[in-house]
Amino acid sequence: MRGTVHDLLVGVPQLTAVIPTTRWFQFGSVTDVPPLPFAILKWLSPVRSNSGADLHQLQVAIYDKRGSYKKIDDLLGAPYKAGISIYSVLSSVMDVTGADGYVAQADYLGHSGDNVDVDFKANTKFSSWQIAGRSL
Repeated sequence: MRGTVHDLLVGVPQLTAVIPTTRWFQFGSVTDVPPLPFAILKWLSPVRSNSGADLHQLQVAIYDKRGSYKKIDDLLGAPYKAGISIYSVLSSVMDVTGADGYVAQADYLGHSGDNVDVDFKANTKFSSWQIAGRSL
């Protein structure tokens, strides 16, 4: 399922025009300081729903050069904000089967505040998602 979500995001030319496909990482796979901007998909512990299904928790973090957060905000998107963004892609997911799993839907949980990552020498923010799906 992780690969399916990754493929959904890197399959959007408007997103990869800003962050090339090779700079969309799964958490733990960044071995050096990549060129800015880049994205990291961080999967947190699943939460059990009332129905017994596991809901997977995802943070999509965007890193960019210090200064303005505008590019990060545009990439993350938000409800009621026009344009192609991580929000517009994930919030429209419905019953997608990919190479490594199935995604029924993705529910937006919110954004972080503005942050600075001293190791990457970058501004960063993330959006949080709850993903209903399963791995194959």
